[in-house]
Amino acid sequence: MPSSRRTLLRSAGALAAVTATAGAGCVSIGSNDRYVLHADDVDGSLASRFVVPDPTAVRADTRLDFDEATKREWLDELFDAGRVTAVQWPLVEPDEWGDDVRPRPTVLQHEGAFHAVTTERIRQVERDRWLFATTRTDEEPPGDATVRSEPFDSLSERDREILQSALDAVYAGNDGFLGEPEIDGLRPVQYHRDVSAAASDLVPDPPFEYVDYYDETFRVVARRRTVTVPERTFAVERVAETRSELEDYLEETVPEARFDEPSDAVREVLDAAVSESDGGRYEEAPPLSDALSTVVDALGMGDDLRPFGEYDERVDFRHAVASYDGDWYVFNLYLDI
Repeated sequence: MPSSRRTLLRSAGALAAVTATAGAGCVSIGSNDRYVLHADDVDGSLASRFVVPDPTAVRADTRLDFDEATKREWLDELFDAGRVTAVQWPLVEPDEWGDDVRPRPTVLQHEGAFHAVTTERIRQVERDRWLFATTRTDEEPPGDATVRSEPFDSLSERDREILQSALDAVYAGNDGFLGEPEIDGLRPVQYHRDVSAAASDLVPDPPFEYVDYYDETFRVVARRRTVTVPERTFAVERVAETRSELEDYLEETVPEARFDEPSDAVREVLDAAVSESDGGRYEEAPPLSDALSTVVDALGMGDDLRPFGEYDERVDFRHAVASYDGDWYVFNLYLDI
């Protein structure tokens, strides 16, 4: 879509944000309990946003990624059979959507044509796996304990990767990002189909009990547990032969809304949300104003949005696509609690 209002908003973004937060029901940045709407502009066409150029680069939702060969096997089956079932591989990314998630539009190019990938089914399955974790301790290791420190040269390259990942998990606290729950209060590395427990010296009995790492002490833990992981079935459909046909398909099927002639009040909300100034966004205290409610309903969020007081922690609605005065945007709403 040709550029139009975006150019204006780049120069007037700060003014738009000030105007929006001056309206009724709006609060200043930093206060609690507020709706926040912001948007990212789509730099180019919708195809540039939703075509995945290298699906093997999509990480598995586990600390150590699956091998590229494993992902290629799944892709070959997907295109040969029309569907494939994969464990812990979010080829179609799930976006947070209130109390649930919804699949992001995903297109792959294969043999010169474009194919839309959809998620047919998601279920939780159990797997029996070895887990390796580290946990920080303030206590000095016993005098007869085995303690190791970097560079861990006695370990194989894979075991060094496992140990480093376990240490990083403690520092980053990133199990939510990777989709892994805590196991017995720990953030473990899971041994899966591409991480062999039989080839590892870290399980079942690690060759050391503690690790010194950046002047801190960590106890190592190896356990065998039944874990629950997501299994997804993907289906593929050929949707376009050319880039032009793909653009037509995406513009017809992906957008939630087209804000072509909004009211002045709705325009104030949108201008603040798409502003490219620092901190550009629209925010207001609950309850929803008529203008923000109009935008939220148009973006398809309204039916899944409960009253603010029913939430006790932050809630996100992510990746709703809409056009505004000639430009494409991806809108995100969150409830800051």
